[in-house]
Amino acid sequence: MEIRRCLVAGGLLIALLSSRAFAQTTFATLTGIVTDSAGGVVPGALVEARHVLSNYRYTTTTNQVGNYTLGQLREGEYVLRVQLAGFKEFVAQNIQLAAQDLRRIDVRLELGSIDTVIEVSAGATLIETETARISDSKDARALKVLPLNTRQLWDYLSLTPGVVQAGGGSSTRRFAGSRANQSDASIDGITVSNGTDGTQISPLVSYVESFQEFRVDMANNTAEYGAIGQVTVVSKSGTNEFHGNVFDYYSAPFLRARNPFSPTRSSGIRHTPGGSIGGPVLLPGLYNGRNRTFFFHSFETSWGSPVQQLLNPTVAPVAWRDGDFSALLPEIVIRDPLNNNTPFPGNRIPASRLNAVSKRIQERFFPLPNVGDTSRLVSQNYVENKTRPFDPSTYYTIRVDHRFSPESFIFARWTWNRSDTRGYDGNLPTIGNRWQTRDTRAFNVSFTRSLRANMINEFRFGIAYNDNPRHGVLMGRPIAQELGIEGLVDDLPDINGVLNVAFSGIGLTGITQTQWRHPGFLNFVQQYQEHVSWTHGRHNVKMGALLSRVRFSDHQASNNLFGNVTFSNRFTGHPYADFLLGIPTTAARAFPPIRIDRTRWAYDLFITDDFKVRPNLTVNAGLRYELHPGWAEETGRQALFDVETGKIIVPDGALSKVSPLQPRGYVDVVEASQVGFHSSRLLETDVNNLAPRIGIAYRPWGNDTVLRGGYGIFFDIVPRTVSMGGAPFVVNEPNFTNPTAAPAVIFPHVFPSTVGGPTQVGLPTATRPDLRTPYSMQYNVTIERQQWNSGFRISYIGTNTRQGEWGYNINQPVPDTRRYIDKPRRFPNYPAITYIDNGGEHQYHSLTLETERRYARGLAYQFSYVLASDIGDLERGETAENAYDRGRERGRWLDIPTHRIAGFVLYELPFGKGKPFLSSPRPLVQTLAGGWELSVIYQRHSGQFLTPTWTGPDPTGTAFTTSGTPAQVTIRPDQLHDPNLSPAERTTDRWFDPTAFGAPTAGSFGTAAKGVIHGPGSEVWDVGFAKHFDLGERLRLRWELTATNVLNRANYSNPGTNISSLAQVGVISGVGDVSDLDPSGPRSFRMGLRIEW
Repeated sequence: MEIRRCLVAGGLLIALLSSRAFAQTTFATLTGIVTDSAGGVVPGALVEARHVLSNYRYTTTTNQVGNYTLGQLREGEYVLRVQLAGFKEFVAQNIQLAAQDLRRIDVRLELGSIDTVIEVSAGATLIETETARISDSKDARALKVLPLNTRQLWDYLSLTPGVVQAGGGSSTRRFAGSRANQSDASIDGITVSNGTDGTQISPLVSYVESFQEFRVDMANNTAEYGAIGQVTVVSKSGTNEFHGNVFDYYSAPFLRARNPFSPTRSSGIRHTPGGSIGGPVLLPGLYNGRNRTFFFHSFETSWGSPVQQLLNPTVAPVAWRDGDFSALLPEIVIRDPLNNNTPFPGNRIPASRLNAVSKRIQERFFPLPNVGDTSRLVSQNYVENKTRPFDPSTYYTIRVDHRFSPESFIFARWTWNRSDTRGYDGNLPTIGNRWQTRDTRAFNVSFTRSLRANMINEFRFGIAYNDNPRHGVLMGRPIAQELGIEGLVDDLPDINGVLNVAFSGIGLTGITQTQWRHPGFLNFVQQYQEHVSWTHGRHNVKMGALLSRVRFSDHQASNNLFGNVTFSNRFTGHPYADFLLGIPTTAARAFPPIRIDRTRWAYDLFITDDFKVRPNLTVNAGLRYELHPGWAEETGRQALFDVETGKIIVPDGALSKVSPLQPRGYVDVVEASQVGFHSSRLLETDVNNLAPRIGIAYRPWGNDTVLRGGYGIFFDIVPRTVSMGGAPFVVNEPNFTNPTAAPAVIFPHVFPSTVGGPTQVGLPTATRPDLRTPYSMQYNVTIERQQWNSGFRISYIGTNTRQGEWGYNINQPVPDTRRYIDKPRRFPNYPAITYIDNGGEHQYHSLTLETERRYARGLAYQFSYVLASDIGDLERGETAENAYDRGRERGRWLDIPTHRIAGFVLYELPFGKGKPFLSSPRPLVQTLAGGWELSVIYQRHSGQFLTPTWTGPDPTGTAFTTSGTPAQVTIRPDQLHDPNLSPAERTTDRWFDPTAFGAPTAGSFGTAAKGVIHGPGSEVWDVGFAKHFDLGERLRLRWELTATNVLNRANYSNPGTNISSLAQVGVISGVGDVSDLDPSGPRSFRMGLRIEW
């Protein structure tokens, strides 16, 4: 019998694999056991669950051991009925199911007539009783009333315990210690992650009106899911009654507080109007879709007035612009590097010596200071409010559901969003506005069919599309001609760009450009999914397979395309004096980019079994297999450097695409099959990615208390990308370090003159050919209890990452006091070579305390406290300073706070009809006293762990340079003592003690560890008031006023941490922006008006 079961399961898996599909269901499940009054199991009982709003009915019968399972249930309210001749009918009302709920409702039947009904009210689930996973969810009501002043779903993740933002400005989240490539998001089961780096296509989930709920699984997900962190969004659908709304949310400057670092409030009026409607499909005289066919449509847009953007760069004092540095004497002496380093008389550079290109750059891009003492350098000494256009957006979605029969139903959804973003590029008013138009779309269709009473099949197909072209005002070639610069490459494209200029160590604002995309990038993800759910005895088995295809196209220009120069104090003793003489410390240029089109496929299999060992003990067992081949570029323009042969490897047939400017005899370029690499992807595919999952849920004292625990292995969801579109197809020259004794680059040249093309070029990244997929082991132990209409949870969660990808310079010489050019290197003719290897690791520990009450009798709340520690070294995209010592990269992780508190309360005030107070039926009393709601959010977290840096001439002799002059580097300094000040000593001008650090000792890297500076934390109260007015039996008006950071607490951004930037180190110059997971900027009110029916 057992052999036959295994053969059946194996056959199903093979069939699913051949269909090339996957399972990521959003549906809920009801399960339980039916017993008689004596405790004996009752087989053969009819079990029916009815979805109240659509009247969909799902039926099954209890099996031979009395168990029942109803799967593929839409989220919403249900009525459960259990019937068997000789027993009274059992009815459970008000069963609230959320997406992916696995809800247990045990039934005890009493002897008697079937016409006699025993009725109970079940309500919403408060604790998880059947699995080891740890999750959180928010329904449409919470999304509507929580006072976050946002329509973006991602901002609600701030209320989920264990979820934090990955670094400043990133749209990726950490889920209970996950890394940036270990999370996924989906709408109705189809991914909206971009498939390239774990980042979500966020505009697709930016408007909450179209969503019924979202669920976050952040620990010990089942084998059905590949990622540690899974965000599942469920769209709204129509019901048997027509429902809809129209609304507008309004914000204006008078509703906002001033940033303490800004002279004015933020400007611009903003309206966010929209609406939705849903119900049965009715075609009078032709079709009545009640109980069968439903639709839902929502539309939302935004418009407003032009916005004032405050620009406050730090520019050179008036005297400096004319070459007068006399005020710096005697500390700084300005010397003439072209005249034996003779001091300039009076510390003044003669007007005749000011470089003509430097003067043109100064006049074209750097305004005169207009704030404070203009005779000396003052931070942010130029202030100007510039007007930029409002950033409009439009979003709509439509969904149709249809039930063919009690055994089969289908739904389809289409979503489209367009958003325009404009703003000044950098902080200088002379650069102009950039703009981008982002076009995102998503489609999915799902078909579900009951194959028999204990087996259900579901198929899904979907796409996610993302196009994001960017443009600027300045055109690179005309600007280069206007400035008179020389030394750029030939045949530059006619695209946006500008010469990049940076000043090291003095805090001056430089000239920067965004890496413009022309025509933009196209991100296209397709998924095919299917799964089978099979209930047999005490086993609930799910199995599925995956096929997904990801395409990513890009045409991105380098910041170096029109030149990139940095000025330090190397030649004259002062960076701005170096600039006036036109002698940069480092110089770079780039060749025009080429378009890359890369594609990858992914195949996954899983099987799970929820085994009811005993009525109060469930074991969740699962196994997942992932096969994720690497990327392939459609035209073959990808490469890697093979450290064993010292050659560049390209795909078969790609030699003809190698740039003709590649220096002959410099490095051999060979096709993959000649040296045993994969003919198109180059890298081997890791075929060992088996991910077991195990969990238990034990209810020793009834259904109100559960002990849960789990363990699982999770692999990174996106494979490594080798170099694409760069060397040897586009020549990539290393940065040039200007020799001190005889500068080779002086304006108008921005790069050394070369005859016949470059003689030395950069190499593609070197990657371990058999690179393994990084994985994490995650485990938790949890105790949950429901009491007083609330759930209580205590959890320990651990996440341990192994074989993480990290990079190091395999051509780095040993650090010591010798010059770089005097040291032996593995490849002496080549510059730095980044090698990607396995070995990175980190360890996350956390303790979570949580209590939650789902909305009932006018009250809902959730509060959590997380105590966490995360220590690790490097993750994908990071490179070790010292290639010979990865251990010195180990430290506290930047974005995992030690303490984090988050919570909210939603409360209907007890006044008016049906309430304890002022319940008079008189209309005036009801109008004034009834229908009031209060909502409050509180969030507090400790600061991030910041890392100090130092900028200067390379003290280790390990940074690439072509001369005896050390390259300019930014590395960690020496640490002399604890930099952290007591709370009483901290100010915005001195958050930590910069004297705790010093320049690295000659011949060695700095002794400072990562994460040794404690940043400022954040504390925010958000409050909302709302009032309902009944305008009829089904028509209601809702007015609301919400305020984020209502106490206007100054939640400071992180201080400057580069000890070489004397004007900025330890200084805090802004608020908020540490994490977009909390609204920690200045206080902001928003008003909303909704009409609902």
